[in-house]
Amino acid sequence: LDLLVFGKAAGDHIVEFNKQTPHHKPLPANALDATLARLNRLEEASDGEYAQTIANDIRSTMQTHAGVFRTQAVMDEGVVKVAELRQRVKNVGLQDHSKIFNTARVEALEVENLIEVAQATMMSAAARKECRGAHTVEDYEHPADHPTAPLGRDDVNWLKHTLWHSQTNSLSYKPVRLKPLSVETIPPKVRTF
Repeated sequence: LDLLVFGKAAGDHIVEFNKQTPHHKPLPANALDATLARLNRLEEASDGEYAQTIANDIRSTMQTHAGVFRTQAVMDEGVVKVAELRQRVKNVGLQDHSKIFNTARVEALEVENLIEVAQATMMSAAARKECRGAHTVEDYEHPADHPTAPLGRDDVNWLKHTLWHSQTNSLSYKPVRLKPLSVETIPPKVRTF
């Protein structure tokens, strides 16, 4: 019953949102060609590595090198390992080329997306020389009363958003907006719980 009620409510909300938001960002001119090239590459690759094997290695690497408690050396090693995994993803092959509900094709497409997220996460974490929220790096931990980086949090240098750029495998940053548009500002503070 919940699925029926909330499924309908979700569907109604999507329809209403789309009516009120008619101007979506246009697709790149080559979106169709890029998508077809991606699918054709998989269709033609029959002797490559099995996608699920690489996906398992990505998961294992991220658990080892991007866990909640980590060191800078562990993260730096993770950046290298994820870059190596990206090369393996380029060599994914399909043994099943059927056109109807081909889970191997779905897994191959998913592993291409998974490596994007893994590389963005790993590079961003390794670049951030502080502790913040669930990002705890033993090398940067300090006591709560530390004058410049309480609990390892460095607002002077790291109160900013990290952006990863897939095409160049590089990072950039943008400032955090500390003045909300519709509510009163709550200044950042150290969590001591």
